[in-house]
Amino acid sequence: MEFLSKPTTRFHPHHGQNIVLKEDQSVALRQSSFSHGVCFSEKPLNPGEIFLIEIERNERGWSGHLRIGITQHNPNTKFELPQYALPDLANLEKSWIFAVTKSPHHNRVCVNPDMDPSWEKDIPPFESILGNGEYIKTSRGPVSQSLLKPNPYLTSKKKSTPNAYGDTLCTENDILPTDAGSKIGVIYTVKDGSANMHFIINGEDQGCVVKDEVYERDKAIYAVVDVYGTTKQVKIIQLYPGMTSLQNACRDTVLKCIKKNQIEVLPLPNKLKEFLKFEVF
Repeated sequence: MEFLSKPTTRFHPHHGQNIVLKEDQSVALRQSSFSHGVCFSEKPLNPGEIFLIEIERNERGWSGHLRIGITQHNPNTKFELPQYALPDLANLEKSWIFAVTKSPHHNRVCVNPDMDPSWEKDIPPFESILGNGEYIKTSRGPVSQSLLKPNPYLTSKKKSTPNAYGDTLCTENDILPTDAGSKIGVIYTVKDGSANMHFIINGEDQGCVVKDEVYERDKAIYAVVDVYGTTKQVKIIQLYPGMTSLQNACRDTVLKCIKKNQIEVLPLPNKLKEFLKFEVF
């Protein structure tokens, strides 16, 4: 049936002047220049929800690459968009933007005790927000780890040395974060009125880039993508089906009837209150 093929996660129609949206607003193409490519998610992101895009096309001749993050500036207000997400949108405050670089190591913000001799042994080791299982637990339901892995068939890169079978095609391990086929995502969690934000590159949690950030709980948070520099076209990866679980549907119904600051006074167990606040899922 036709409605099953429609994307459930899309870009907002308010975007940079050089952006054209395609495929039912799931693809963003920067048609000229290297700037004015700021885009937003159509709907606010829930805490614990992954927003994931795939780089589909690059364009030579520019410097810099994709920028991605979250913002509390509401695109529905159609505010005047800055030329760049970094530094312009970030300077407007209540926006947390991350510049993706070609080197995987430069994107990672978590500390690796094997690589950093100054690592303090009493600090707990880094634990990925994605977990280690085949499926990732998110606030909108489980997501297969495989959906976060890069797509080597989109890249035009070739291996310099063929493998034992004479194959020069790249595998997912050969894809750089800025290559076509690379998948970049963002997720944030909340606890006691503060938020932590993580970036995901090709299925790996890059660490907590924003920690214990106080945000305005009454304002929605949107994903923001800047199709900047060499990045020419990106596509939203559809991680969630059109139908939600009964558990999540019940939470959505309750939250439509009350304000977030009223959750604490509800006659419910603490675990259910935490679930309504997206602190557990």
